[in-house]
Amino acid sequence: MFMPILVIDHVLEASVEKLAILPVISFGLAALMVIPATWIYKQFKDLENPHLLRSSFSFFNVAFFGIPTVIALFGKEAVTTLICIYIGTALYGNIIGYVQVAKSRFATRQSIKEVFKIPFIYVFVLAVILKILNFKPPEFVSPVTDFLGIVVSVAGMLIIGMNISNINFKKLNWPYYSKVLGIRALSAVIITALLLGLEYGMINGLTGEERQVMALIPLFPIAANLTVFASFLRSKQQESALLVLLSMVLSLILVPFLAFLMMN
Repeated sequence: MFMPILVIDHVLEASVEKLAILPVISFGLAALMVIPATWIYKQFKDLENPHLLRSSFSFFNVAFFGIPTVIALFGKEAVTTLICIYIGTALYGNIIGYVQVAKSRFATRQSIKEVFKIPFIYVFVLAVILKILNFKPPEFVSPVTDFLGIVVSVAGMLIIGMNISNINFKKLNWPYYSKVLGIRALSAVIITALLLGLEYGMINGLTGEERQVMALIPLFPIAANLTVFASFLRSKQQESALLVLLSMVLSLILVPFLAFLMMN
């Protein structure tokens, strides 16, 4: 309900350069993360659903986790940069990623049909049309979107908590989850560095701060929409919530460490 308002508002605020570069980089990151996910699946075929695993590697919690993080490090103005990054990950997640999750329950054809139930696609098209028409939102919208950013973060965490309430943590395969999340974080850092290097060498259209915000994304936890999709499809709900939760714990260690390095 709330993400469409945030997306439209920040797309209208963003420069054309941001909208042309950042979503492409973040979409590329999400797409390329399928490669390490497929490699991990081949090592643990008996322990995980391949579609869920690929989505957990490609989904980054850019909105729910990212908004308060970026505001704390760079200020409110950087949220527009974050939303531009979110567009790329959300386009991947709400189309390709959603099909991947849906295939854990439906046949391929039905999974593709399910995509057209996702509102983000229509919201993004509307935001682009309004941007082309140079639409200016009323002044009262800005404080509303600031508040909704907080609501979105809280709601995302609530969804995760609801789905992990019945998990027995004592019986978890900790070596497996450690390897999955470790490979995910390392792969994301390498892929993001390569994409930012290509952008700098070929285009050089981003500011230093925008690159710093993008550099944080690989260390963000798995997006809560993995849990949302699993709940909506009634497929692998606890498994998806567990992956999100453990990646959140890892991010709470890695993100402050990277932020410390950036600020010094």
